[in-house]
Amino acid sequence: MAFLTDDEIALLNIDKFIFHVVHHDSDEPVLLDRTPIGQFKSFFLDRIKETLSGNRFVFLPDSTTLAGLRAVQENGDQFVPVSKNLARDFHSRRDKRIKPGVFIFMTLAAGPRSFFSLIKYDHEQVVAYEVRQTEAILRSITTTFTQSPNALQKSALVELTADNAEIVVIDKTVRADITDFFRGFLNAKRKFTDSEMTDQVERVLLDTVRELSAELPAEITSHVHDRFVGFVAKREAFEAPQFVAEYFGPARSEKVERTFMKILDRRGLGGEAFSFDPAAVQPVTTQRYRTIEGVSLQIREQARETVTISPVVEGFSTITIRTRKLIEQ
Repeated sequence: MAFLTDDEIALLNIDKFIFHVVHHDSDEPVLLDRTPIGQFKSFFLDRIKETLSGNRFVFLPDSTTLAGLRAVQENGDQFVPVSKNLARDFHSRRDKRIKPGVFIFMTLAAGPRSFFSLIKYDHEQVVAYEVRQTEAILRSITTTFTQSPNALQKSALVELTADNAEIVVIDKTVRADITDFFRGFLNAKRKFTDSEMTDQVERVLLDTVRELSAELPAEITSHVHDRFVGFVAKREAFEAPQFVAEYFGPARSEKVERTFMKILDRRGLGGEAFSFDPAAVQPVTTQRYRTIEGVSLQIREQARETVTISPVVEGFSTITIRTRKLIEQ
C-alpha cells in the first residue's frame, strides 16, 4: 500500500492500547482506565492492516479529533484522558444503525513513523459450548472480539503531519466513501475529489497500457479512452480489482493487475474506492490532417504527445510519430 511499505507493515507495532464500551443502552459510555492487550497484539495488528486498503482523508481545520491526537502526540500522559473524550464524543452521536460495541484507541509505530488507530468494533453474538461428560451445554456470549469481516465496522489509521494528517479510513457501511456518522466524528473530508480520482484512474490506465502494449490486444491499446468513457457511463463506482477484471476482460492477467495496482499506488490511490464523476471524462477528440501528397492522419487526444510536427523548412514539414507497436489495418 502507498500509505505504508511492505517493510513498514512488517515493523508495525502497538505501543498503547485501550478501549471503551459504546452504544449500549446507557446514556454514557462505559469508560475504562486500563485494558491490557496481553497476548492479543497480533489479532489487533491484523485488524489495523485491514484498514490499509481504505480511502484517504484529511482533517478539517476545526476537528476536535485532530486536536485530541495532537494533545497525545505532545504529551503521552494524555493517552487515556483523550481516549475517554473520544469515546464520549463517539457515543454521543446517536444512530439506531450503530450496534453496541467498543471504541478502540491505539498508538503504533513502524520504525521512525508513528500512528494512531481509532476503531469501532461491533459486538458479535457467539454461541459457545462446554462438554460435560456426554452432553454439551450451550451459552451465548455477546461481548466478544471476533474475526468476522463485519465486526470491524469503522476504522481510521492516522499519521499526523506538520499542518494536518494523512488518514486511511475503512467504513464498512459505505465502502466508496464514509458515513455521515463517522465523517462527523472525525470531522474529515476526502483527500481527493471524485473528479480528481476519476481523472487519475484514466492516467493509471494509460500508463498501464503503454507499459504492456506489446502484450495487450489492439482493441484495448487502440481505444483506451473510448473504453474508459463507456465504462464510466455504465459503472457508478470504482474498486480496483473489479475495475481491472471488467475493463481488460479476457486480456486480464496477473501481470496486468499487478502493473495497474503498482501504478495506482504510485499515484497515491492504492485502496481507494469512490464514485466515478462522469464530468471528469471528456469525450474523445481527434485532430485530422491531410498532406497534399495524400497521407491522412487522425490523432486522438491521448496520443497527441506521440506526434511531433516540425515547422516548415525549405518548403517541407516533418511529421514524427513515436509508437511502441505499429498495427496494419
